[in-house]
Amino acid sequence: MLKKSVHKAVLATLGAIAVMPILAHAALVTTTSTTSFNVSNSVSDTLGGKTGTSDGSHSGTPNTNMDTQGKATIAQFDKNLGVLTGATVNVASTYKQTTSVTVAAGGTGANTDGTFTAAGTGSSSVNLVIPTGVSGASMALSNVQDSCTVTAGKIKASCDNGSNSAQIIKSASADGNSLNTYAGSGSFLVDLVAASNTAETTSNQFGGTATTTSTIDWTGDLSATYNYLLHAAQSFDANSSTTTLTLDFGDIHLGDAVAAKNFSIANLLDTNRVGLKLTGIAETGDINNVFSTSLSLFSNLAQGASNGYTAAFLATTLGSQAASYQLTLADANPDVAFASDTLGAGYNLTLKLKANVLERVADAVGGAVPEPASLMLLGLGAAALCSTRKRRQS
Repeated sequence: MLKKSVHKAVLATLGAIAVMPILAHAALVTTTSTTSFNVSNSVSDTLGGKTGTSDGSHSGTPNTNMDTQGKATIAQFDKNLGVLTGATVNVASTYKQTTSVTVAAGGTGANTDGTFTAAGTGSSSVNLVIPTGVSGASMALSNVQDSCTVTAGKIKASCDNGSNSAQIIKSASADGNSLNTYAGSGSFLVDLVAASNTAETTSNQFGGTATTTSTIDWTGDLSATYNYLLHAAQSFDANSSTTTLTLDFGDIHLGDAVAAKNFSIANLLDTNRVGLKLTGIAETGDINNVFSTSLSLFSNLAQGASNGYTAAFLATTLGSQAASYQLTLADANPDVAFASDTLGAGYNLTLKLKANVLERVADAVGGAVPEPASLMLLGLGAAALCSTRKRRQS
Protein backbone atom coordinates (compact mmCIF):
# COMPACT_ATOMS: atom_id res chain seq x y z
CA MET A 1 0.00 0.00 0.00
CA LEU A 2 2.83 2.35 0.85
CA LYS A 3 4.57 1.62 -2.43
CA LYS A 4 1.43 2.44 -4.45
CA SER A 5 1.07 5.71 -2.56
CA VAL A 6 4.66 6.56 -3.39
CA HIS A 7 4.05 5.76 -7.05
CA LYS A 8 1.03 8.04 -7.15
CA ALA A 9 2.90 10.84 -5.39
CA VAL A 10 5.73 10.52 -7.90
CA LEU A 11 3.26 10.64 -10.78
CA ALA A 12 1.78 13.82 -9.36
CA THR A 13 5.27 15.33 -9.30
CA LEU A 14 5.91 14.22 -12.89
CA GLY A 15 2.62 15.78 -13.90
CA ALA A 16 3.64 19.03 -12.23
CA ILE A 17 6.93 18.99 -14.11
CA ALA A 18 5.05 18.41 -17.35
CA VAL A 19 3.02 21.52 -16.57
CA MET A 20 6.12 23.52 -17.39
CA PRO A 21 5.10 24.04 -21.00
CA ILE A 22 7.34 23.53 -23.95
CA LEU A 23 5.39 26.41 -25.49
CA ALA A 24 5.37 29.71 -23.65
CA HIS A 25 1.69 30.36 -24.37
CA ALA A 26 0.41 26.81 -23.87
CA ALA A 27 0.19 27.02 -20.09
CA LEU A 28 -3.01 25.03 -19.69
CA VAL A 29 -2.57 21.42 -18.61
CA THR A 30 -4.64 18.50 -17.44
CA THR A 31 -3.48 15.17 -16.03
CA THR A 32 -5.40 11.90 -16.21
CA SER A 33 -6.15 9.63 -13.31
CA THR A 34 -3.57 6.89 -12.75
CA THR A 35 -3.72 3.41 -14.25
CA SER A 36 -2.06 0.68 -12.17
CA PHE A 37 -0.28 -2.29 -13.68
CA ASN A 38 1.25 -5.46 -12.28
CA VAL A 39 2.93 -7.72 -14.81
CA SER A 40 5.44 -10.56 -14.75
CA ASN A 41 7.49 -12.77 -17.02
CA SER A 42 9.88 -15.70 -16.39
CA VAL A 43 12.24 -17.95 -18.35
CA SER A 44 14.34 -20.98 -17.32
CA ASP A 45 17.55 -22.74 -18.40
CA THR A 46 18.74 -26.20 -17.31
CA LEU A 47 22.14 -27.83 -16.99
CA GLY A 48 22.75 -31.54 -16.47
CA GLY A 49 24.45 -32.97 -13.36
CA LYS A 50 28.19 -33.08 -12.83
CA THR A 51 28.84 -30.17 -15.19
CA GLY A 52 31.38 -27.72 -13.92
CA THR A 53 30.80 -25.03 -16.53
CA SER A 54 27.95 -23.71 -18.63
CA ASP A 55 26.92 -25.65 -21.69
CA GLY A 56 26.53 -22.32 -23.49
CA SER A 57 22.78 -22.58 -23.79
CA HIS A 58 20.29 -20.17 -22.32
CA SER A 59 16.61 -19.45 -22.52
CA GLY A 60 15.08 -16.05 -23.32
CA THR A 61 11.80 -14.54 -24.56
CA PRO A 62 12.48 -11.23 -26.31
CA ASN A 63 9.63 -8.94 -27.39
CA THR A 64 7.08 -10.61 -25.15
CA ASN A 65 4.05 -8.64 -24.06
CA MET A 66 4.11 -9.06 -20.30
CA ASP A 67 0.71 -7.64 -19.49
CA THR A 68 -1.25 -10.84 -18.96
CA GLN A 69 -4.43 -8.89 -18.21
CA GLY A 70 -4.35 -6.98 -21.48
CA LYS A 71 -2.75 -3.76 -22.56
CA ALA A 72 -2.83 -0.86 -20.13
CA THR A 73 -5.17 1.98 -21.07
CA ILE A 74 -4.84 5.70 -20.36
CA ALA A 75 -7.64 8.21 -20.91
CA GLN A 76 -7.37 10.35 -24.02
CA PHE A 77 -7.50 14.13 -24.02
CA ASP A 78 -11.06 15.49 -24.00
CA LYS A 79 -11.52 17.55 -27.20
CA ASN A 80 -14.10 19.72 -25.45
CA LEU A 81 -11.33 21.24 -23.33
CA GLY A 82 -9.46 22.74 -26.25
CA VAL A 83 -6.75 22.08 -28.84
CA LEU A 84 -4.14 19.51 -27.80
CA THR A 85 -0.56 20.74 -28.22
CA GLY A 86 1.43 18.17 -26.26
CA ALA A 87 1.14 14.76 -24.58
CA THR A 88 3.46 13.23 -21.99
CA VAL A 89 3.15 9.72 -20.57
CA ASN A 90 4.43 9.25 -17.02
CA VAL A 91 5.43 6.01 -15.32
CA ALA A 92 6.33 5.50 -11.65
CA SER A 93 7.18 1.87 -11.00
CA THR A 94 9.30 -0.76 -9.31
CA TYR A 95 11.07 -3.23 -11.56
CA LYS A 96 12.31 -6.39 -9.83
CA GLN A 97 14.31 -9.14 -11.47
CA THR A 98 14.99 -12.34 -9.53
CA THR A 99 17.35 -15.16 -10.43
CA SER A 100 16.83 -18.49 -8.68
CA VAL A 101 18.66 -21.81 -8.97
CA THR A 102 17.17 -25.15 -7.97
CA VAL A 103 18.55 -28.68 -8.09
CA ALA A 104 16.62 -31.93 -8.07
CA ALA A 105 19.05 -34.13 -6.11
CA GLY A 106 22.49 -34.27 -4.52
CA GLY A 107 25.47 -36.45 -5.42
CA THR A 108 29.05 -37.27 -4.50
CA GLY A 109 30.67 -34.41 -2.65
CA ALA A 110 32.49 -31.99 -4.92
CA ASN A 111 33.52 -29.32 -2.40
CA THR A 112 36.04 -29.92 0.37
CA ASP A 113 33.30 -29.77 2.96
CA GLY A 114 31.24 -32.37 1.16
CA THR A 115 28.69 -29.94 -0.27
CA PHE A 116 27.74 -29.24 -3.83
CA THR A 117 27.41 -25.98 -5.78
CA ALA A 118 25.22 -24.86 -8.67
CA ALA A 119 25.16 -21.33 -10.05
CA GLY A 120 23.23 -19.32 -12.59
CA THR A 121 22.74 -15.79 -13.88
CA GLY A 122 19.75 -13.84 -15.11
CA SER A 123 19.29 -10.53 -16.91
CA SER A 124 16.32 -8.66 -18.30
CA SER A 125 15.08 -5.37 -19.64
CA VAL A 126 11.63 -3.93 -20.19
CA ASN A 127 10.14 -1.42 -22.57
CA LEU A 128 7.09 0.83 -22.41
CA VAL A 129 5.62 1.54 -25.84
CA ILE A 130 3.19 4.47 -25.92
CA PRO A 131 0.81 4.10 -27.55
CA THR A 132 0.74 0.94 -29.64
CA GLY A 133 1.83 1.53 -33.22
CA VAL A 134 3.03 5.13 -32.80
CA SER A 135 6.66 5.62 -33.70
CA GLY A 136 8.83 8.04 -31.77
CA ALA A 137 6.88 7.56 -28.56
CA SER A 138 8.51 4.59 -26.87
CA MET A 139 10.32 4.52 -23.54
CA ALA A 140 13.22 2.12 -23.00
CA LEU A 141 13.65 1.22 -19.34
CA SER A 142 16.44 -0.12 -17.13
CA ASN A 143 18.33 -3.35 -17.70
CA VAL A 144 18.76 -5.38 -14.53
CA GLN A 145 21.19 -8.28 -14.03
CA ASP A 146 21.85 -10.61 -11.08
CA SER A 147 23.05 -14.08 -10.21
CA CYS A 148 22.43 -16.82 -7.69
CA THR A 149 24.59 -19.60 -6.29
CA VAL A 150 23.22 -22.52 -4.29
CA THR A 151 25.45 -24.63 -2.05
CA ALA A 152 23.98 -27.60 -0.21
CA GLY A 153 24.46 -31.22 0.82
CA LYS A 154 22.98 -34.34 -0.70
CA ILE A 155 19.45 -32.98 -0.82
CA LYS A 156 17.25 -30.95 -3.13
CA ALA A 157 18.17 -27.28 -2.75
CA SER A 158 17.44 -23.84 -4.14
CA CYS A 159 18.42 -20.20 -3.84
CA ASP A 160 16.71 -16.94 -4.72
CA ASN A 161 19.11 -14.49 -3.19
CA GLY A 162 19.89 -13.08 -6.63
CA SER A 163 17.14 -10.50 -6.47
CA ASN A 164 17.70 -7.00 -7.76
CA SER A 165 15.23 -4.17 -8.14
CA ALA A 166 15.13 -0.64 -9.50
CA GLN A 167 12.76 2.28 -9.28
CA ILE A 168 11.73 3.29 -12.79
CA ILE A 169 10.40 6.83 -12.82
CA LYS A 170 10.26 8.40 -16.25
CA SER A 171 8.26 10.60 -18.58
CA ALA A 172 8.15 10.44 -22.35
CA SER A 173 6.66 13.01 -24.71
CA ALA A 174 4.66 11.92 -27.71
CA ASP A 175 5.82 12.83 -31.17
CA GLY A 176 4.06 15.98 -32.38
CA ASN A 177 2.88 14.21 -35.53
CA SER A 178 1.13 11.55 -33.44
CA LEU A 179 -0.94 13.79 -31.18
CA ASN A 180 -4.26 12.80 -32.78
CA THR A 181 -3.83 9.35 -31.21
CA TYR A 182 -4.00 10.92 -27.75
CA ALA A 183 -7.25 12.84 -28.32
CA GLY A 184 -10.79 11.52 -28.19
CA SER A 185 -13.45 10.22 -25.86
CA GLY A 186 -11.84 6.88 -25.07
CA SER A 187 -8.36 5.59 -24.17
CA PHE A 188 -5.07 4.88 -25.87
CA LEU A 189 -3.16 1.65 -25.36
CA VAL A 190 0.21 1.14 -23.72
CA ASP A 191 2.33 -1.96 -24.33
CA LEU A 192 4.36 -3.27 -21.42
CA VAL A 193 7.06 -5.33 -23.11
CA ALA A 194 9.81 -7.67 -21.93
CA ALA A 195 12.43 -6.55 -24.39
CA SER A 196 14.68 -9.32 -23.08
CA ASN A 197 14.71 -11.90 -20.30
CA THR A 198 17.50 -14.47 -20.16
CA ALA A 199 18.46 -17.21 -17.71
CA GLU A 200 21.62 -19.31 -17.86
CA THR A 201 22.87 -22.07 -15.57
CA THR A 202 26.63 -21.57 -15.45
CA SER A 203 27.73 -24.65 -13.41
CA ASN A 204 26.29 -27.68 -11.65
CA GLN A 205 28.14 -30.05 -9.30
CA PHE A 206 24.99 -31.85 -8.25
CA GLY A 207 24.04 -35.22 -9.59
CA GLY A 208 20.63 -34.02 -10.77
CA THR A 209 19.59 -31.25 -13.14
CA ALA A 210 20.06 -27.66 -12.06
CA THR A 211 17.55 -25.07 -13.26
CA THR A 212 18.08 -21.31 -13.33
CA THR A 213 14.97 -19.13 -13.57
CA SER A 214 14.90 -15.38 -14.29
CA THR A 215 11.68 -13.70 -13.21
CA ILE A 216 10.51 -10.14 -13.89
CA ASP A 217 7.98 -8.46 -11.60
CA TRP A 218 7.08 -4.95 -12.72
CA THR A 219 4.44 -2.94 -10.85
CA GLY A 220 3.54 0.71 -10.98
CA ASP A 221 1.23 3.47 -12.16
CA LEU A 222 0.77 5.24 -15.48
CA SER A 223 -0.74 8.60 -16.30
CA ALA A 224 -0.73 11.17 -19.07
CA THR A 225 -0.27 14.93 -18.90
CA TYR A 226 -1.76 17.04 -21.69
CA ASN A 227 -0.86 20.58 -22.76
CA TYR A 228 -3.61 22.43 -24.60
CA LEU A 229 -4.99 25.77 -25.79
CA LEU A 230 -8.58 26.92 -25.38
CA HIS A 231 -10.94 26.83 -28.33
CA ALA A 232 -11.73 30.13 -30.04
CA ALA A 233 -14.70 32.01 -28.59
CA GLN A 234 -16.77 33.94 -31.15
CA SER A 235 -18.91 36.86 -30.01
CA PHE A 236 -20.49 40.11 -31.18
CA ASP A 237 -19.34 41.63 -27.86
CA ALA A 238 -15.64 41.80 -26.96
CA ASN A 239 -16.42 41.54 -23.23
CA SER A 240 -18.96 38.73 -23.04
CA SER A 241 -20.38 35.90 -25.09
CA THR A 242 -23.05 37.23 -27.45
CA THR A 243 -23.90 34.96 -30.33
CA THR A 244 -27.05 36.69 -31.64
CA LEU A 245 -27.25 40.37 -32.58
CA THR A 246 -30.25 42.33 -33.93
CA LEU A 247 -29.75 45.69 -35.63
CA ASP A 248 -33.04 47.63 -36.00
CA PHE A 249 -33.06 50.56 -38.41
CA GLY A 250 -36.47 51.56 -37.04
CA ASP A 251 -39.31 53.38 -38.86
CA ILE A 252 -38.15 55.10 -42.03
CA HIS A 253 -40.05 56.99 -44.70
CA LEU A 254 -39.91 55.72 -48.24
CA GLY A 255 -36.94 57.12 -50.11
CA ASP A 256 -35.16 58.56 -47.07
CA ALA A 257 -31.41 58.12 -46.74
CA VAL A 258 -30.54 55.75 -43.87
CA ALA A 259 -27.36 55.87 -41.78
CA ALA A 260 -25.33 52.64 -41.64
CA LYS A 261 -25.04 50.70 -38.39
CA ASN A 262 -21.74 49.38 -37.00
CA PHE A 263 -21.06 46.00 -35.45
CA SER A 264 -18.04 43.79 -34.76
CA ILE A 265 -16.95 40.15 -34.39
CA ALA A 266 -14.58 39.37 -31.52
CA ASN A 267 -12.51 36.42 -30.27
CA LEU A 268 -12.87 36.66 -26.49
CA LEU A 269 -9.75 37.51 -24.51
CA ASP A 270 -7.60 34.72 -23.02
CA THR A 271 -3.85 34.45 -23.53
CA ASN A 272 -4.19 30.66 -23.93
CA ARG A 273 -6.82 30.78 -26.68
CA VAL A 274 -6.36 29.87 -30.33
CA GLY A 275 -7.32 32.23 -33.15
CA LEU A 276 -10.76 32.44 -34.76
CA LYS A 277 -11.61 32.20 -38.44
CA LEU A 278 -14.81 33.03 -40.33
CA THR A 279 -15.48 30.25 -42.82
CA GLY A 280 -18.99 30.95 -44.15
CA ILE A 281 -21.64 33.67 -44.59
CA ALA A 282 -25.21 32.66 -45.47
CA GLU A 283 -27.91 35.35 -45.98
CA THR A 284 -31.64 34.63 -45.88
CA GLY A 285 -34.88 36.64 -45.86
CA ASP A 286 -33.86 39.74 -47.82
CA ILE A 287 -36.33 39.19 -50.67
CA ASN A 288 -36.20 42.84 -51.81
CA ASN A 289 -32.41 43.07 -51.67
CA VAL A 290 -32.48 46.15 -49.42
CA PHE A 291 -29.86 45.10 -46.81
CA SER A 292 -26.11 44.78 -47.21
CA THR A 293 -23.04 44.34 -44.99
CA SER A 294 -19.28 44.68 -45.31
CA LEU A 295 -18.77 41.13 -43.96
CA SER A 296 -15.91 39.10 -45.47
CA LEU A 297 -14.15 35.87 -44.55
CA PHE A 298 -11.07 36.03 -42.33
CA SER A 299 -8.48 33.37 -41.45
CA ASN A 300 -7.07 34.19 -38.01
CA LEU A 301 -8.53 36.65 -35.53
CA ALA A 302 -6.30 36.63 -32.44
CA GLN A 303 -7.68 36.26 -28.92
CA GLY A 304 -8.77 39.62 -27.52
CA ALA A 305 -9.08 41.15 -31.01
CA SER A 306 -12.14 42.15 -33.04
CA ASN A 307 -13.03 43.05 -36.62
CA GLY A 308 -15.42 45.93 -37.34
CA TYR A 309 -18.17 45.92 -39.99
CA THR A 310 -21.14 47.98 -41.17
CA ALA A 311 -24.70 47.12 -42.13
CA ALA A 312 -26.65 49.29 -44.60
CA PHE A 313 -30.31 49.63 -45.60
CA LEU A 314 -32.10 51.11 -48.63
CA ALA A 315 -35.63 52.45 -47.96
CA THR A 316 -36.91 51.55 -51.41
CA THR A 317 -39.74 49.16 -50.53
CA LEU A 318 -42.72 49.80 -48.28
CA GLY A 319 -43.41 47.59 -45.29
CA SER A 320 -41.47 45.53 -42.78
CA GLN A 321 -38.09 44.31 -44.07
CA ALA A 322 -35.85 41.68 -42.49
CA ALA A 323 -32.71 39.71 -43.22
CA SER A 324 -30.66 37.15 -41.34
CA TYR A 325 -26.97 36.31 -41.70
CA GLN A 326 -25.77 32.93 -40.41
CA LEU A 327 -22.01 33.12 -39.80
CA THR A 328 -19.98 29.92 -39.49
CA LEU A 329 -16.65 30.07 -37.65
CA ALA A 330 -13.89 27.69 -36.49
CA ASP A 331 -10.60 27.43 -34.61
CA ALA A 332 -7.61 28.77 -36.50
CA ASN A 333 -4.53 26.53 -36.65
CA PRO A 334 -2.11 27.50 -33.86
CA ASP A 335 1.51 28.16 -34.78
CA VAL A 336 2.73 25.09 -32.81
CA ALA A 337 2.41 21.31 -33.04
CA PHE A 338 -1.21 20.35 -32.38
CA ALA A 339 -3.73 17.56 -32.79
CA SER A 340 -5.84 18.47 -35.82
CA ASP A 341 -8.70 16.32 -34.51
CA THR A 342 -9.10 18.71 -31.58
CA LEU A 343 -9.69 21.84 -33.70
CA GLY A 344 -13.24 23.09 -33.23
CA ALA A 345 -15.49 23.94 -36.20
CA GLY A 346 -19.11 24.82 -36.88
CA TYR A 347 -19.27 27.70 -34.41
CA ASN A 348 -22.17 30.06 -35.20
CA LEU A 349 -23.09 33.71 -34.94
CA THR A 350 -26.47 35.06 -36.09
CA LEU A 351 -26.88 38.64 -37.29
CA LYS A 352 -30.45 39.91 -37.75
CA LEU A 353 -31.35 43.13 -39.59
CA LYS A 354 -34.77 44.74 -39.70
CA ALA A 355 -36.49 47.98 -40.67
CA ASN A 356 -40.02 49.34 -41.32
CA VAL A 357 -40.59 51.61 -44.33
CA LEU A 358 -43.57 53.99 -44.07
CA GLU A 359 -45.37 56.03 -46.70
CA ARG A 360 -45.75 59.77 -46.06
CA VAL A 361 -49.35 60.88 -45.28
CA ALA A 362 -49.58 63.36 -48.18
CA ASP A 363 -48.15 60.81 -50.54
CA ALA A 364 -50.92 58.47 -49.50
CA VAL A 365 -53.68 61.07 -50.56
CA GLY A 366 -51.90 62.23 -53.69
CA GLY A 367 -50.53 65.64 -52.55
CA ALA A 368 -47.42 67.09 -51.05
CA VAL A 369 -47.29 67.72 -47.35
CA PRO A 370 -46.94 71.53 -46.65
CA GLU A 371 -43.71 72.51 -44.98
CA PRO A 372 -43.96 74.23 -41.53
CA ALA A 373 -43.05 77.67 -42.96
CA SER A 374 -45.85 77.44 -45.54
CA LEU A 375 -48.33 76.52 -42.85
CA MET A 376 -47.34 79.64 -40.85
CA LEU A 377 -47.85 81.94 -43.86
CA LEU A 378 -51.25 80.42 -44.50
CA GLY A 379 -52.20 81.03 -40.88
CA LEU A 380 -51.13 84.71 -41.00
CA GLY A 381 -53.05 85.22 -44.23
CA ALA A 382 -56.18 83.76 -42.77
CA ALA A 383 -55.92 86.04 -39.71
CA ALA A 384 -55.51 89.16 -41.90
CA LEU A 385 -58.48 88.21 -44.02
CA CYS A 386 -60.64 87.79 -40.94
CA SER A 387 -59.64 91.28 -39.61
CA THR A 388 -60.50 92.96 -42.92
CA ARG A 389 -63.95 91.40 -42.93
CA LYS A 390 -64.69 92.79 -39.41
CA ARG A 391 -63.74 96.35 -40.34
CA ARG A 392 -66.02 96.27 -43.39
CA GLN A 393 -68.95 95.10 -41.31
CA SER A 394 -68.55 97.96 -38.83
